[in-house]
Amino acid sequence: MERLGVVKENTYLYGKRTATIYRFKNGVRIIGFKQGDYFDLRVLTIGFNPSREGLGQCALKLVRPLFRAISVNEINEGALPFWKKMKERGLVNNLGTVKWEGHYDHMIS
Repeated sequence: MERLGVVKENTYLYGKRTATIYRFKNGVRIIGFKQGDYFDLRVLTIGFNPSREGLGQCALKLVRPLFRAISVNEINEGALPFWKKMKERGLVNNLGTVKWEGHYDHMIS
């Protein structure tokens, strides 16, 4: 996990809500909404790093201890296998809305 460095937290206004962004080395970011000890994760990006090198999982391992529960929403269809794996490994608690061809028409629990 050292390869991502320390977690840097910032906030910014997203519409009428305050979004939280966790930044790591090399452009890796997690963006979502904090609600007490719950986190509604909307974006996990690994920047220009190659996929399948464990950076997304590593970032989740660093953020996971900060929250009692993490839910993932607005999941792209292609990323669904990754998020299912992260749920199986206990790094997220719930999978919510999935974007199927640009529509939110499926919920996963």
